Amino acid sequence: MQPASHSIPDDIRATLVRLLAYMGGLAALAVAAASFFAAPSDIVAALGSASAQRPAWSTVERPYPAFELLMPELIGSTYNYAIQRRAKDGARKDLLSFGEPADAGPQTGPYVMVEIYRPAVASDRFLDASSEIATRIVDYAVTDDVKLDGQIDSKFGPVALVDFAVAPQNHERRCLGFARPFNQPAMQIAGWYCSAGREVVDRAMVACLLDRLTLVNGDAKLHEMFARAEVKRTFCGQRNPILAATPEREEQSAKLKAALRGRLSHVP
Repeated sequence: MQPASHSIPDDIRATLVRLLAYMGGLAALAVAAASFFAAPSDIVAALGSASAQRPAWSTVERPYPAFELLMPELIGSTYNYAIQRRAKDGARKDLLSFGEPADAGPQTGPYVMVEIYRPAVASDRFLDASSEIATRIVDYAVTDDVKLDGQIDSKFGPVALVDFAVAPQNHERRCLGFARPFNQPAMQIAGWYCSAGREVVDRAMVACLLDRLTLVNGDAKLHEMFARAEVKRTFCGQRNPILAATPEREEQSAKLKAALRGRLSHVP
């Protein structure tokens, strides 16, 4: 049996340990209660902050192409087809690109981007061509600001052009951008054709690019719109409607499609 002088400090020590554990439990309950009874505005603000960090557009993992662009001039360029969706309203972008903006060297080819944007609501309004293109190249090193450069005729009607230059990784490219909105159905075709270097882009090349943009999958309104456009197609200024379906042209088209299918197998 231990003397009393040794048992008293042990009892005090044990009591202090229990007291601290009790106070820790009370603190945890207080924190939980504060979280449970938090103001609704605080909860909404927290949720809003989390949603604000999510991207406005999400990329479809395995896109099923709705449009096609067959150009022999771009057959050696890296091809990519992407579809983006906006969660808040269901708007859609189909993006067709050839080449890479930062490519440089003796084998550098053109860099081409075509975007078909379809808003979810017809009330959406499109900006002028300069503003539409300027908003899409904000991530590039722009060396010559976007400026209007007249318009061209296309199978879709008149298309406004803009001139600008970018220099990703200090390799400058001269570009010719375009934007054409539509009311029925509500959509916009926009994009650009950038040369391999500082050479000015031939306006006829952009007209040819739009001439060769075709629909492969879409709703009735899209099919009607592209059917009307095909009637006005000039086959890059060389056409006679009678020559459009010659075996030589069909063979060339089949080769281009086969090449594109091979590249689409690499699309994420």
